[in-house]
Amino acid sequence: MNINLTLLLEMVVFAVFVWFTMKFVWTPITHALAARKEQIADGLAAADRGVHAQELAKEKQYSALKLNPTIQTPLLETG
Repeated sequence: MNINLTLLLEMVVFAVFVWFTMKFVWTPITHALAARKEQIADGLAAADRGVHAQELAKEKQYSALKLNPTIQTPLLETG
């Protein structure tokens, strides 16, 4: 077989492979990556909300203890 014909056929096969990959493989992968990115962002936002809610609960607990000094809890002093 002629080297030029072989090279031409390899280029055609590669072009078909690139087209197939972009049409049928690349799109689902990019959609999956976008969905995963959104899921991670939602998880990080939920974690931030949880930390904020925990800080608010701790402040509320300390303020409740300041209003009622008869309650003695040594667990509040740790951490």
